Amino acid sequence: MLDGKIEFDQNWVLSKRDEDKLPVDTVKDKLQSMFGESFQVDHEDYALITFSLESGAVEQTAQQINSVLQQEFSLENGRQIHESDKSVYYVYPEVMLSMTSAGRHEDTPPISYFDSLVGWDAFKKLCNEIASVAPQIRNHNTQISFQHQNYLFSVNDGAGLTTMLNTFVDFVTALGLFPFCKDDPVQEIRMGMRTEDGFTSPFDAISSLQKLENRNRLVCFDIRALTERARLGDLKSFLRQLIPLESDYIFAFRVSYIEPNALKALDDTISDVLYLRTIAVPPYTNDQLKQGAILALGDYSFKVADDAWDVFFSRIAEEKSDGRFYGMQSVRKIVCEMLWLKHLADAKAASVEDSGKGADNQETPATQATSFTADIPVLTTITKEDILPLSTTYCENKRCGFDELAELIGMEAITERIREIVSQVKYALKDKSVDRPTLHMRFTGAPGTGKTTVARILGRIFAENGILRNGYFFEYMSRDLCGEYVGQTAPKTAAICRDAYGSVLFIDEAYALYSGESNNDYGKEALATLISEMENHRDDMVVIMAGYRDDMDKLMEGNAGLRSRMPYQIDFPSYSKKQLTDIFMLMVRKHFSYEPDLEQTAADFFNSLDQSYVDSQDFANARFVRNLYERTWSKAAIRSQMDGRENILITSDDFRSAASENEFSEKLMTKHTLGFI
Repeated sequence: MLDGKIEFDQNWVLSKRDEDKLPVDTVKDKLQSMFGESFQVDHEDYALITFSLESGAVEQTAQQINSVLQQEFSLENGRQIHESDKSVYYVYPEVMLSMTSAGRHEDTPPISYFDSLVGWDAFKKLCNEIASVAPQIRNHNTQISFQHQNYLFSVNDGAGLTTMLNTFVDFVTALGLFPFCKDDPVQEIRMGMRTEDGFTSPFDAISSLQKLENRNRLVCFDIRALTERARLGDLKSFLRQLIPLESDYIFAFRVSYIEPNALKALDDTISDVLYLRTIAVPPYTNDQLKQGAILALGDYSFKVADDAWDVFFSRIAEEKSDGRFYGMQSVRKIVCEMLWLKHLADAKAASVEDSGKGADNQETPATQATSFTADIPVLTTITKEDILPLSTTYCENKRCGFDELAELIGMEAITERIREIVSQVKYALKDKSVDRPTLHMRFTGAPGTGKTTVARILGRIFAENGILRNGYFFEYMSRDLCGEYVGQTAPKTAAICRDAYGSVLFIDEAYALYSGESNNDYGKEALATLISEMENHRDDMVVIMAGYRDDMDKLMEGNAGLRSRMPYQIDFPSYSKKQLTDIFMLMVRKHFSYEPDLEQTAADFFNSLDQSYVDSQDFANARFVRNLYERTWSKAAIRSQMDGRENILITSDDFRSAASENEFSEKLMTKHTLGFI
């Protein structure tokens, strides 16, 4: 493939504007006549034409075209330049001709194929290397040096692997290095787990590849299930079976992002059998997530106001808090929600504006909708107000953190302790001669006593008082810190901590990391990584571990370094029966109207709870109350709907109906099972 470009001096072209044809049209006709169908125009305007030829030698073809230019335009005083053995230039005062055999991909940097991939720096570097040697490979006909090159990707879910694989196929095709088939050139296979429509055992995978008539594909094997020490023999056997297929396929292998030593060991294992290039793609930073959102929104000509990014990152924190964040896949989902909320906000604004103008004629609702939406101005900036519903936790930021604490039942002593801690840290920030205290904490108490709620509010309090720069809240169970495969735990824990820099990292049931409940060695590895992060970022992150008092004491006793790094312990006592009643009524008052006797009915029920159950570790405290509250207003909603009422009024009968269900009534004292009714 040859690429050519003829660029005329613009003033010279304008001097010939009265002639029958412009110089571009003249030379195009001549070249089409000379080269026939091999000549393809890529672009043209009044002073420029770029084209391609399917074959030919650079210098000989350039000489032919140069002769046409000289004859047609009586060119003189030109000079020939050999930039390289594959590029030739002819330069005249009126026109410049360039010819190259490198192909049209050299005019555009090959890395532009991957502009939409965020965070793939190591892979982009590899692709630049491939592009730089591609002309040499084509010149010497040594495509085998590329075709026997395989790839190991250390990358987490949601980082864009599928997109990268498909883009890589287009990239390699443009370089002319491998003849990929046109239909489904990329195939991804998850090893070790059978699915209804896939082959996942090594035998099934090899068998399916051997049966394909049209091969020439990029096949990516997810080998995470084969990387355990006990299965390395299966992995090596599988790799050896791929050797006869190397001429027909390009192979890639995928594992989760793992620590360098574990990745090096896996690289050594695969490299014993196959020629391998290894690419590690670290978990996304917040800046990279923001970059991904900007790119996605840019596709639709939208941008985000500076202060609106706080809402975006608050939503990111919520997405990560369940331990199931999928990188750019989650970002794209959030972007779609942002666009919808933006459109909804604009539609509401347009509707209000339209209603304020009054109506001079009788339009149908459909016509009215068309009339005001047609006049909506195109606003490309998404504001904070547009997307406030995107994050429920950000909406809570409207109130002072201490005001929120004051609304909680039974938190007086805890609130006072937090005020003391805030005052101590603020003094240390003001007086540089005093060391800033480490803020990592232990929250001890039974389930449902408010540990998570207080931890979430605490992040905002620290941000409001200049102690933390963000104050976001990241909640994980201890098992979320542990990987599934060798080498995955440390980077997974470190990534979770990195997300929480400037914020609160809350770890529930943290004692399981030491007790062996989180897969023994993995739990200890996670704990070691966590302790290191707590020490290195003690001024920019607050780690709060939560659990029962006895279990947390065992965790501290088992690791002296952990105890010294968590100087604050806050105990959350179980609620009294009166406090349980108060919590229930607080929930009701916040959302519904109710009959006057509801509070006494609720008090009678909570007073009738078996005290041994209330004191046990099985009792869920406020969670028990919330479940009963939700069941009560559900009963009220059904009754109100049947009565034809638009608003819900909660009655004592609604409460009795909910409390009589086994989930709640079996917790009453035996002699008073129905006594509260």
